[in-house]
Amino acid sequence: MISSIFERTNPINFIILGVFISFFLIGGYFFYLDAPFNQGVIFNLIESIIVVIISLFLVDFINRKNSLTKSNSYTILLFVLLFCLFPKIFNQLNLLLANLFILLSFRRLVSIRSNRDIEIKIFDASLWVFVATYFYSWSLLFIIMVYAGIFLYKKNDYRNLLIPLTALFTVLIITFTYYYLTEDLDKFFSLLQFSPKFVIEKFENIKYTVPFVFVCVMGGWCSLFFFVKKQSKSFVTRVPGILVMLMLIIGIIIAILSETANTSELIFWIFPLSVIIARYVENLKRVWIKELILWSFILLPFIVLFL
Repeated sequence: MISSIFERTNPINFIILGVFISFFLIGGYFFYLDAPFNQGVIFNLIESIIVVIISLFLVDFINRKNSLTKSNSYTILLFVLLFCLFPKIFNQLNLLLANLFILLSFRRLVSIRSNRDIEIKIFDASLWVFVATYFYSWSLLFIIMVYAGIFLYKKNDYRNLLIPLTALFTVLIITFTYYYLTEDLDKFFSLLQFSPKFVIEKFENIKYTVPFVFVCVMGGWCSLFFFVKKQSKSFVTRVPGILVMLMLIIGIIIAILSETANTSELIFWIFPLSVIIARYVENLKRVWIKELILWSFILLPFIVLFL
């Protein structure tokens, strides 16, 4: 049974998930995206696989270090399956990289609780957000998460509040220098382009609607579970739990406002939802319900692929 395989942390789980997402990504490229079989597509495919697998290991590291869930592999399993629900994400390398840097930012932010090298960690968390912004402008909203972390960890000394600005100037200077030397300043001034747009027509596509509704229902129910069930209150009241919820809220705002309207804008939901749903699954007492939920997540991506 799937739940019994992933209810423990085991190195073979990474191999299973790595192989699964690699084959699914290949299928997504040639069946869902109708990509031509050529050298450029293969190169993009390899890049996407590498970034997703690095993100997978990073998610596991964040989860284990901060005890976001119990000692199991449900989070990385759901992380992979949520990616597979929206195959168009695989074709958006810039978004994949932006998401990777946001994960790096989250990792540094939650490590503030150790009370060591606080200034460096705030700087790093801010720096990764601004680097992510280089790849996807809307990533800039995650700087809210950095300031929230500063206040939640009660490190709101005025000097700490200025550190994100230092990180911003650092990225601006490096980026400006690069484009100045390459004589491409027009691109530098066009980096931050925000064109808020809500495209209702995208919901007419069943390939978008089915996984979107499924994720919203599951994510909404599991989020509600945190605030109702006693065993989940400790997670909600802990800073990492609050930051996970805030990350999801920011991701929802980006999905609503983003000019991207092909499901790839949902990428920032994937990590927080994988944690939230994993915590719900691991607390279920009835094995058959666990199996039903996990098999739904496993089978739906294949259904979406051939819709």
